[in-house]
Order: sequence, then C-alpha cells, then structure tokens
Amino acid sequence: MNPKPRLVVFGASNFLSDIFDAALASGLLPSKVVLHLPETAGTRDRPVAHRLERLAALGVQVTVEQLDAFEPGDGELYILGPTTPTRHVLVDAIARRHAIEYCNLVHPTAYVSPLAMLGHGVFVGAQAVIAAGVWCHDHVVVNRGATIGHDTEIASFSRVQPGATVCSLSTIGARVTIGAGATLIERLCIGDDAFIGAGAVVLGDVAPATVVVGVPARAIERRAPS
Repeated sequence: MNPKPRLVVFGASNFLSDIFDAALASGLLPSKVVLHLPETAGTRDRPVAHRLERLAALGVQVTVEQLDAFEPGDGELYILGPTTPTRHVLVDAIARRHAIEYCNLVHPTAYVSPLAMLGHGVFVGAQAVIAAGVWCHDHVVVNRGATIGHDTEIASFSRVQPGATVCSLSTIGARVTIGAGATLIERLCIGDDAFIGAGAVVLGDVAPATVVVGVPARAIERRAPS
C-alpha cells in the first residue's frame, strides 16, 4: 500500500484548522508546520499547539520547524498557512531558500468546474463553488461556502472569505480581501489591495487599495499597497 502524501504547511494562522480538515478529507497526511515568524496568538486565537493536539488525538503527529532549518523531503506537498494578503512575503522568503512547487488543496465537498483554471497553491474550502471559466491565480483562497461566478478572474494572493458571492464576469485584483458574506454583482473590476468588508453589497467597481463596507458598499478608507 502506498503511503499517504505528506502535507507541509508554511506559516501559521487560525486558518490551519481549515487546512488540516481539507487535507484529511482529501486523503493527505499533515506532517509539518514550518514557521517563519514567532507565534503571536491573541486572546481569541487558538495556538498551533492546540490544533496539533486535536490531530494527535486522531493519531496524526505533526512536527513544528523553523523556516531556517527546513529542508524539503521526498513525498511532500506544500501549501501556505496564512491567508493575509501579505503572504507573498512568505513565498519570497521560501523562494530564497528552496525551489518548491505548491499544491492545490480542494475540499472534496467543493465543486470546481472542469472548465475552471487553478494556479499553484490555491485553497478551495468545503462547499465552495468555482464555476466554469473561472481563473484563480497562485495562492488564491476561496473559503468555506464561497461562490465564484463564471468567467471571473482572481489574481494572486487574494482571498474570498466564507459565504461570499462573487458574480460572473468580474476581475478581482491581487491581494484583495472579500469579506465573509459579501456579495459582488457581475461585471465588476476590483483593484489590487482592495478590502471589501463582511456583508457588503458591492454594486460598482472598487479602486485599488480602497476599503468598502455597507449595503450598498461605500468607500471609507484608502490603504497603502501591501
């Protein structure tokens, strides 16, 4: 019997639980968490050790290493742990040390059209829908229950949070956050580094590095690019 592929996660965040869940559901074996920064868990966060205890109770042993000490091994698959738009900094740090290729992790309850395209390191969560003609570039996160309408393009390092709906024929820039439960009508252009608040209803284009909130969504802040 062939051993299960071993999943190595670079970086840590509260998103680790979703990654571990999707990995186990997909027949992958979480094996390592590789940290690049000191862990700074807040009062409402769950530390990495807590998440690893949950896995250990299932008989899954995961080690923690520092990026400076990490060496790639045979039979490993790689994905990012954080979802923040600045995770491109982690990718750059890894690339300075190792030439690795990232896997895509798609929960088996998600639907990804055979007419969609996924780059490298894409995460698609449970019950998410990726429609025909969608193109998710590298390291895009489409979280639990989110829906991406047909012929939409999402640039690298963007994230669509749980329950959000992006309607068809839209263009989403790089490092964009679309908050939980937000709705974007069709044929929109969302600029790089934009932030769309949870529950917002977006009826028009959003300029780069702009924060929009509300129903209908309105701009409240401009940010420096990531």
